[in-house]
Amino acid sequence: MFVFGGKHKHFKCVTVMIMILGFLFALLQENIIYAEMPLPPNNILNEKIVALSNTDSTRYSLFAAYPKEGRSPYIYQSEQMRSASMIKVFLLAYAMERIHDGQLSLDMELTLKSTDKVGGAGILCGYASGTPFSLDTILRLMITESDNTATNMVIDLLGKENINAYIQRNGYSDTVLNRKMMDFEAANAGWENYTSVTDLGNIFLKIYNHECVGYDEDERMLSYLKGQTDTECFPTALPNAAIAHKTGELGGLYDDGGIIYMNDRDIVLVIMTEHYSSRYRAIEIMKEMAITAAYN
Repeated sequence: MFVFGGKHKHFKCVTVMIMILGFLFALLQENIIYAEMPLPPNNILNEKIVALSNTDSTRYSLFAAYPKEGRSPYIYQSEQMRSASMIKVFLLAYAMERIHDGQLSLDMELTLKSTDKVGGAGILCGYASGTPFSLDTILRLMITESDNTATNMVIDLLGKENINAYIQRNGYSDTVLNRKMMDFEAANAGWENYTSVTDLGNIFLKIYNHECVGYDEDERMLSYLKGQTDTECFPTALPNAAIAHKTGELGGLYDDGGIIYMNDRDIVLVIMTEHYSSRYRAIEIMKEMAITAAYN
């Protein structure tokens, strides 16, 4: 009995050892397979964007979507931020909705008044009061030249409450228009305009897919955005791409966002900044981020 028991215990030990070895081999194989699997594209992009962001004290926020690739949008540090002129994209979309519904017309005339004129970006303030302009011209200048006078004329035409109702109705929860352009009294009282890379990314995606207003209106918006005269960031980073975009700038921030058409892919990209260490440094890093998003 003693000899039989000893053989039985030996057999059990061998069996346990074989099971353990089998488990370890399976685990090793699983780890090897996992190690050989490529990282998802957004994981790679995230590593590179975070590394770029960490080289500077500027607050960076980024949205990147690849509509032809069935890939989830990549969103980095999205939060409500001062919008600067990026708010003008939402004004444009709402104006186009009113045009689509027959309430406004691109051919209708707006007369420039002395009270409309403000400084900052734009050319309209240099025209004589009483000069008529078509709504098409006003909207185009609001985007291509980021014309602040044109923008304030659009706000008066549409109504601030109506604009904000449109924004909320369409789910842009981080976006709000609180004041006109160049209204320093309101700004000093704490009234700012806000948006986020997510809200901007979503509206650019809708325009790209012709799902924002209607095909013709979305095409016209794209034509305005492609006429953007500020080429300091995205167009400089990606000179061979066609880009439909809007930029924004205030003290301490510079933003760029829109649709990038490359030979082999399209990208909806928005980068916003706040509290930049320097304007030059922020734009240089934004350009690196744009290149990274374009090729990852």
